[in-house]
Amino acid sequence: MALTRYGELRNELMRRSFPSIFAPVVLRDADSNYVPIPISERLVQCIWYDQRLNSVSLQTTDGRTVRVVFQGWWNLEAGPDFRHATLQIGDEPERTGDVEIHLRAEDWDHHGHEHDRQFNDVILHVVLWEAGSLHTPRTRAGQIIPQLAIQHQLDCPLEQLYDELDIDSYPHNVGNHHGQCAHVLQALHPQSLAALLDTAGEERFGAKVRRFLRWIHRVGPEQAFYEGWMEALGYKANKAAFRALAQRVPVSEINDHRLHLGPILFGVANLLPTGAPATRDAAAAGHVKRLWNAWWKLRPDLEDRILPSDAWRFHGVRPANHPHRRLGAAITLLKKHPRLMEKVVGAVESGGDPATFFSEIRDDYWSYHFTLGGKTQSRASELIGFGRAQEIVVNIVLPFVAAHAQNNGDAKLYEAAKAGYSRLPAAPSNSIVRLAASQLFESAPLTRRSVKTTRQQQGLMQIFHDFCVNDKSGCRHCQFPDLVRRWAAAT
Repeated sequence: MALTRYGELRNELMRRSFPSIFAPVVLRDADSNYVPIPISERLVQCIWYDQRLNSVSLQTTDGRTVRVVFQGWWNLEAGPDFRHATLQIGDEPERTGDVEIHLRAEDWDHHGHEHDRQFNDVILHVVLWEAGSLHTPRTRAGQIIPQLAIQHQLDCPLEQLYDELDIDSYPHNVGNHHGQCAHVLQALHPQSLAALLDTAGEERFGAKVRRFLRWIHRVGPEQAFYEGWMEALGYKANKAAFRALAQRVPVSEINDHRLHLGPILFGVANLLPTGAPATRDAAAAGHVKRLWNAWWKLRPDLEDRILPSDAWRFHGVRPANHPHRRLGAAITLLKKHPRLMEKVVGAVESGGDPATFFSEIRDDYWSYHFTLGGKTQSRASELIGFGRAQEIVVNIVLPFVAAHAQNNGDAKLYEAAKAGYSRLPAAPSNSIVRLAASQLFESAPLTRRSVKTTRQQQGLMQIFHDFCVNDKSGCRHCQFPDLVRRWAAAT
């Protein structure tokens, strides 16, 4: 009996686990000695990113010309493949929006994008194959999306592109995507560049402080802090839902409901299954039953607070970040630290590490489960990893403490929060930092030499959002190089 080959087994497993993103096919050239070429959406994404297209003659499937001013920023999270692209289609004025990539036109519907609000801003659907390209993609609102089939609009044969493009290097490790500012930054004295990143990082910190000041003035410090860290637990996909939940079950009621925090928060979140979970896992079934036994008695008094079922996003979310588990972490945190705000303020004031309050929590159920009704894992895993806890400190704790201090006129506490921010070493890189670095610096070594602290990472992100994301001209009219020249002259 022949052994299953690695590639076949891998493809089968990946298609089963990630059907919406892993769909390799095989290209066969009948006019030559046949050698199969595996084609995936990632290859098509690389082709779009590098614009390996006949740019002077691009046409949509309905015959309109396409001019790509800027191909967009490669999106590594849930949602469209490229964000903030700038295009001109036909005689219409230039538009900025998102671009989605597929192998076939019907994949738009197969992946459920016509029902997903995250795809409402897509302005172009790019597909590889012409076959079936008359299929019409639409947004959730029913708006028709222009479609570009590139099979016969490439700048060279697909086989050649497959050989030339090292798809494992994309999007961060290809050297042809840095912006016009890269050579200007490289010419800066290292101290001037560090100071520029520091001040940009201070600007980003200040914006977060002002945000918390608005929240404090509106709902008070305890509720503002509670909404902030709850929002952070939602990551990008479920930030709004977690903050809405914190507003519907405010911190002023937490102590009154401490014995029933789990049923109330899961019930108001609308995350409890409507029937018995289809699981043979006794621990999971028992946990859900206990939540329901309490919730059905509490529900009449909280009916008007329940979140709509479509408030939550599950697609593209890693198991460890599933909303069930993140909410389990929130409940565990609230139970372990009833006076969490006071504790983190005290830690910042004394120069301690507030990240430990978030990372050092355990729960008999959630340390071993990813979802309600999910199977028990063989090993415990952190509810909030230390890396994520550090992100909460940077984005929530320190800006909140600075805002709280400013609101109370406590200059000493305010300086302690700013000093804590300036001392933090560089955090593990994330997709935004890597994307910003690939745009603003010509090489990885220069990035490593220049970005040494969290504040400088935050400054890099601030520059990226201020200039790169807001620039609709594909670097043609960006003002950042001029800002750098003026900075160099002033320093």
